[in-house]
Amino acid sequence: MDTTIFETDNAIFSFALPDVLNLLSSYSSEHQVEEATDLLKILKSTPGDLREVPRENGFFGYVVLDLLDKGKGSIFCKTCQKNYPAQLLQSTSIGFGRNPFTVNLKEKRGIIKRLFGKRIKMGMMGGERYLCPKNHELISMITWIS
Repeated sequence: MDTTIFETDNAIFSFALPDVLNLLSSYSSEHQVEEATDLLKILKSTPGDLREVPRENGFFGYVVLDLLDKGKGSIFCKTCQKNYPAQLLQSTSIGFGRNPFTVNLKEKRGIIKRLFGKRIKMGMMGGERYLCPKNHELISMITWIS
């Protein structure tokens, strides 16, 4: 089976090539994401069973998060020196949540203070991270900023 590999400082992510191509095709055609189109071309033109995404390709981190959300792939934790299926990983939110619609207002000093307090323009950001079963961070990404 053809495999796509993506390596970070903390982990090596392995996914079935068809899963990656399907997700990239969706990003490319439905959402018009140029980076996805470029990656599709690279992965389709690379020969062999093992296709490695360059480490400097930051966009692929978002693809990794989506694939992990769907329970796809396996991960080698460099700290544990063990392989784990995606289903065993722990997903946690960072910052103000996984998306701007799940912001925890208590962390923003409560809704009353926000509505009637001093108006301070303060940006927010959030994202998602995955931990191995032994709580080692595998990937962490900011996915939104307001």
